[in-house]
Amino acid sequence: MPTSNALMIDALLTLGFGVQHSLIATLAVKKQAGKWFTIDPLAWRSVESLVNVLYILVAAMLWQPVDVVVWRLEGLPATIMLVACCLSWIWYWQLHLFEYDCGLAFGSTTFVSWLSGPASRPKLTPWKVGSRRWVRFPVHTAFFGMFFLLPTMTLDLLVLAVVLNIYNVIGSVLYDKRLEKVGGSAYADYQAVTGLIWPPLYRAPFGALNIRMPEPQHWRRPQMHWMGVVGGIGLAALYYFGLGATHLSPLAMVKVGLFGLLGAILVGLVLGLACKPEADDWGQQQTDLSTTVALSAALGVILWAGAIWLKTGAPPTFAAYLPLWFTVQYVGHVFAVLADRRKWAYGSAAIYSEAKATGSS
Repeated sequence: MPTSNALMIDALLTLGFGVQHSLIATLAVKKQAGKWFTIDPLAWRSVESLVNVLYILVAAMLWQPVDVVVWRLEGLPATIMLVACCLSWIWYWQLHLFEYDCGLAFGSTTFVSWLSGPASRPKLTPWKVGSRRWVRFPVHTAFFGMFFLLPTMTLDLLVLAVVLNIYNVIGSVLYDKRLEKVGGSAYADYQAVTGLIWPPLYRAPFGALNIRMPEPQHWRRPQMHWMGVVGGIGLAALYYFGLGATHLSPLAMVKVGLFGLLGAILVGLVLGLACKPEADDWGQQQTDLSTTVALSAALGVILWAGAIWLKTGAPPTFAAYLPLWFTVQYVGHVFAVLADRRKWAYGSAAIYSEAKATGSS
């Protein structure tokens, strides 16, 4: 295939992800989803996450590699750029683990609430943790380093980086507009002292320091999530011996999807049986559980990629990272609930204890 045609296909595949991602996240689509399927806007995030995973897998199958080198750094400059790229990826994982509640962000907590049937439903609340004190969408900031700071840049990867980050900015603006409608004056106050993607240090050096916001609840007791580390190590071993050094191909992406499901089921069952509720409130129980699952999902990918890199001198294709992570985070949380449904189905630990004492099923 001619290089120009291959690059056009890659550009369209990259653009398609952004378009579908923004389209299904619009308020109009969420309104219709509520009308036709009685699904609330927060629960719709679960649909968005699953569609994103499927899109990435299919796009990776259709991707047209173009190995024409645009730049290749060597020596110290290459090392500096590689370290910066790795730090961008690590920041991306850190943001989702510590500055966002993955269970709410990706919709698994909402789905579990429907599955377990408690009286209350989870609510998405903002907070000003870490970089979110200065930047409203720091995950979108990380994308620039993740995809541009490659010591060796080929034409297809450059197309990916350029198109993805152009739509990254457009998508950030669209998301910001949606939040303006649902957040009202509270979000307007937050907007005034934060930047969209880059921190407004020139006009608001202290960011949202003086704005009152809810405290995050997903890392209230870090020590309770030690099983998430064990789960992450187990996932890394599963990926290492089962997937190995993954490359772009239809068969490889099918394997990624299957191993993501397998890892999600195994980790979900183990964590569901091993993790005990340490809160009376059902919503807090699910926040704690989804955080443990999120830790496993992220560590599994990070440790696997690092091990393959050390062994072969190159990391696995990053088209596999997000599908593996999304799948374990979402499906793993669901299977953690199914592993011992009685434990998580009750609205509080006190009710569960009472039911257990009386032998209720």
